[in-house]
Amino acid sequence: MKLRNRIYQFMQGRNGVDALARFINIAGLSFLLTALLFTILSTAFWRHGMQGPATVFTVLHYVFYGIGLILMILWIFRILSRNVAKRQAENTRFLYSRQKIRRKCSVLKQCWKERKTYRYFKCPNCRQQMRAPRGKGKIRVTCRNCSHIFETKT
Repeated sequence: MKLRNRIYQFMQGRNGVDALARFINIAGLSFLLTALLFTILSTAFWRHGMQGPATVFTVLHYVFYGIGLILMILWIFRILSRNVAKRQAENTRFLYSRQKIRRKCSVLKQCWKERKTYRYFKCPNCRQQMRAPRGKGKIRVTCRNCSHIFETKT
């Protein structure tokens, strides 16, 4: 119980683990595991007398290990940082960009699901994405966003 209280007191006023810290941690561990894989491959090629690929894998090992180590140091820095306002602003920007990526992926997933029944296209004027049923031939479309009228095939 004493150790738990000491850790609690130590972490008071510090940032702690947030979504960006978790992402950095996972990325750093992924780079370190990939560096380990390159070490295994390099060793296997050295044993078989293939110096060319072994050298490439050795260089890749050092690059991935260095990136992984930097990410793990950044992870520890974020957790122990006392500048909570700045870390929260960074985390908010990260969450916003992650949400944008997820939204784009869900739109692409929806387009892929409906690819046989609908044709997706963009307005040439404002780049607004629209859809029309497939098999209607050449149609005239009015963009709801900018009221631009254009023709397209479905």
